[in-house]
Amino acid sequence: MLTAVFFFLAVSLFAQADLAALAATYPQNPEVLNSYGIELANRGDLMGAISVWRRALAYDRKNVHLYNNIGSALKRLGHDEHAYAWYAAALQIKPVYWTYYNLAILYRDRGQVKEAGWALDQSLRLNPKFTQAIEMRERIGLVPQMAAQSTVKIPESFPASALISRQEPERAVPRPTFKPETGGLTASRPVATAQKPITQRKRPPASISPLPADAGGQVFLTFDGGATDAGFDSIVDSLRRYGVRCTFFLTGKFVGKYPEKCRRLLADGHEIANHSMNHPNMKSFSKAKIAAEIEAAEQAFVEVLGQRGAPFFRFPFGAQNKKVEQIVEELGYHPVYWHIDTIDWREDPVNTIISRVDSKLRRNAVILMHLGSKNGAKALDRILDIITGRGYTLARLSDLDVSQLAALP
Repeated sequence: MLTAVFFFLAVSLFAQADLAALAATYPQNPEVLNSYGIELANRGDLMGAISVWRRALAYDRKNVHLYNNIGSALKRLGHDEHAYAWYAAALQIKPVYWTYYNLAILYRDRGQVKEAGWALDQSLRLNPKFTQAIEMRERIGLVPQMAAQSTVKIPESFPASALISRQEPERAVPRPTFKPETGGLTASRPVATAQKPITQRKRPPASISPLPADAGGQVFLTFDGGATDAGFDSIVDSLRRYGVRCTFFLTGKFVGKYPEKCRRLLADGHEIANHSMNHPNMKSFSKAKIAAEIEAAEQAFVEVLGQRGAPFFRFPFGAQNKKVEQIVEELGYHPVYWHIDTIDWREDPVNTIISRVDSKLRRNAVILMHLGSKNGAKALDRILDIITGRGYTLARLSDLDVSQLAALP
């Protein structure tokens, strides 16, 4: 008996390691990534699984199983609004009976029995012998209504599709909406759930549109740190909640001033890159002077963090030209500018900061934010909602391959 148990555990561990190795060997194979994500989810690493599935979507945008898996993982994490958005997007691509069934579970668990019955009917129209859908109908006390409609209803608008908040039964919870100006499906913030009955209310159907053709792929959220840490704790907490890893461009002085916080960045899986030692305008600097600034920062990194930074460099103030860019490249660094500047250091209103990302977001965009911005920190959760709601994967710059590095701004 003990031998059998040992053999089973050994096989399981080998299978996990094998899938991880396959995913590393074939990082652009969506089927391998999907299987690896399922393995991670089964082991309880839901955020890791979501990250892997989102990476797979970059190579197979129409794979409804990936949307389904992400939605189910988000539901298990308690993010019903986000789960709903992913199921809706999957059904726009292709109506699949299992997706309708997952949607029924979502409605059922929130007490929306009528809507759960509707979703089960759609599931059974696609697969009349789907036992689990039949059994759920019986458990929640509904009689099949399929005779009234002979064809599957594609979810251009769900009947009473808005999810009802358990916390605020008298108010409609914001639902995923289609924004004509961006073509993007945006998901609302997660809602807390309490254990009390729901008051069901009538409301107009939600308009659900497919994700834009440009959605999917990677987006790079980068943070500069050279002055204060006013937004640091809030920013890092948000990134941890969303399971996101980013690139932080820090000055040597910042690392020396906030050593424990910078060590926390590395512990959370973020990467630290060079932003000079003292944050000077380097546009007219000589090669020797540029090298001195960069190397001083690297020595500060080694002293505080025990390692040099990632091989990227951001010029203070974005002050650069071809001459200084070439110098930085000769020193072994890739200079990185940005596509989207949130200008959060100016402490503009939170909605203004959010709109700067929302209006310009696209695949491979490099976004600039600052660790010293309080309003930038307040805007971050909504910015992350927008990015992930459109199916993008947030990544570090070091996650790029050599060919992709050439396309950085």
